[in-house]
Amino acid sequence: MAHAETELKLLLPGAQPTVIEERLRRLGALARRRQTTHWLWNIYFDTPDQQLHQQRHALRLRCISDSPWRANANAATVRGEWVQTFKSAGISRGGLSRRGEWESRQPSGRLDAEALRETPWTDLDPDGRLFGQLAPCFETRCRRTVWTLHRYQGATIEAALDVGEIVAGDRSEPLLELELELLQGPSDALFHLAQQVASEVAVLPFDQSKAERGYRLAQGLPREASPAQAVHLAPGTGPQQAGAQALAACFDHFNCNLACTLVSDDPEVVHQARVGWRRWRSAVRLFAPWLPGRSDADGLRPLLAELGRMRDLDVLRVDTLGRWLPAFVDEDAQRQRIADVALERIDEARRAQRRRLRDALAAPGTGQTLLALAQGLFQLATAQTAAGAYDTPWARKRIRKLRRRLDAALKASRRAPADLEKDHRVRIQAKRVRYAAEILRDLLPARRTKGLAKAATQVQTRLGAERDLRQAVRLLDELGTEAELSSFLRGVLAASKG
Repeated sequence: MAHAETELKLLLPGAQPTVIEERLRRLGALARRRQTTHWLWNIYFDTPDQQLHQQRHALRLRCISDSPWRANANAATVRGEWVQTFKSAGISRGGLSRRGEWESRQPSGRLDAEALRETPWTDLDPDGRLFGQLAPCFETRCRRTVWTLHRYQGATIEAALDVGEIVAGDRSEPLLELELELLQGPSDALFHLAQQVASEVAVLPFDQSKAERGYRLAQGLPREASPAQAVHLAPGTGPQQAGAQALAACFDHFNCNLACTLVSDDPEVVHQARVGWRRWRSAVRLFAPWLPGRSDADGLRPLLAELGRMRDLDVLRVDTLGRWLPAFVDEDAQRQRIADVALERIDEARRAQRRRLRDALAAPGTGQTLLALAQGLFQLATAQTAAGAYDTPWARKRIRKLRRRLDAALKASRRAPADLEKDHRVRIQAKRVRYAAEILRDLLPARRTKGLAKAATQVQTRLGAERDLRQAVRLLDELGTEAELSSFLRGVLAASKG
């Protein structure tokens, strides 16, 4: 059986597995719907060099049982209905994914090559050699609770809560997510239901599939920061299409790193989340004349403030003091004591700030705003635009305008006394020029975009180093560290400007 799978995946930050089902059951949209519960045991297969993963396909066997397994159960002993599923590479944006899916019942509980003949597998493996190399790669085991919504906003939707774990060898990680699958009707109905859920339960739209998480676990890779992906624009791309592509890439960059902050303490994750948001804001400004309306992101302000505070503390601890503490201490025992006390206070502040950041991620307004932005992206991508190719004066004009604003801001900053906020605004303007040059590089002469990006990066780096030192002094004073360390950093700042 083949069909195109369209689903919206939601993480449930801060939710307790033992109570989340009851909370969902009480939601107005789900309260009077028929509910079923199954236990799913999924075995994902791939070749030793993971050729399926490399081409973004997935092949699994699923056992569906009406009762939980015994504690010592394994894939060879579980009993239930076995289903083989092949999934093709798809498109995923803001938690909403679309991909082909082919299912067949397999009473034997074994992979069946014959069932793959009427699927894209034949293009992937025309001579059958690939199938012969397949072996179990990882498993997912979960309790799935399903609500089926008929005639909901003109659609039929299956809401599935999965609570369990992903297992690869002796490694495992918890699994807790809500999937909204569109069985029939308009895709906007998925977002409408997701907003109803988000009004009562904290959610985060999430692009990463269980298979992607399983592969990472099988490879022994930690959850880590995701850098920005290049935006590739074909020659003649118009501003509406370019805007849709750029905004989608920026949102994915931001959203992916947000989800990672739930489980990772790596400072680079917070840094990349903030870069993703800055790129998003820059893209919104860049394509503003061609966007249907202003995207309302006010609901993210509390989260963005916590991200900023977290980043400031990380930069202080890792970058600024990592660079200057050895020179400050210089084998002096008294100064070493001052440094040790300062580091303890900073680390305590970072732990407290990380808790506040994760609380902000679990706030209702965060998920609701992210869902609204994701829905806007979906509508922008599916909107019909004017036919025909564009010439690229629009790209050159936008870049020139941004460059003029940066030059004006630089002149104003040179005339005025040194000021933290003014320099910060110049730095933000430099980032906008850099991000715009990176987004539009396929539509403009390479020499011009490289030159702009380089010039903007130089301004950004110079002002950033000064700002980091000023922020360090402010934070150390705020944390009540001894004045000798702050005075030392003030001297470094004065020397750098002299």
